Amino acid sequence: MISLSPDVERLIAEQIRSGRYRSADDVVREGLELIQARERQAQPPTPCDAGTLSDVFEDAAKDVPPSEWARVPADLSKNVDRYLYNGHKTRS
Repeated sequence: MISLSPDVERLIAEQIRSGRYRSADDVVREGLELIQARERQAQPPTPCDAGTLSDVFEDAAKDVPPSEWARVPADLSKNVDRYLYNGHKTRS
């Protein structure tokens, strides 16, 4: 059993009288569905929802100013270890 305030009961009754809903259950069900939809939109995407790695990279890259991209070395992909470890790669 659910306890509703008189204002909420009045709102539900108004919605039923408008003809949009057939019952209090219909009004409450739609309200709960709207809450669930809002919650889904408010949550950040999970890694599985984010798309491919290139999609994630492209999305993140949009926030990097062109002046910063200009500082990325042209040979980064070929010499990533040198740039990451400054020539001193550690053993794992």
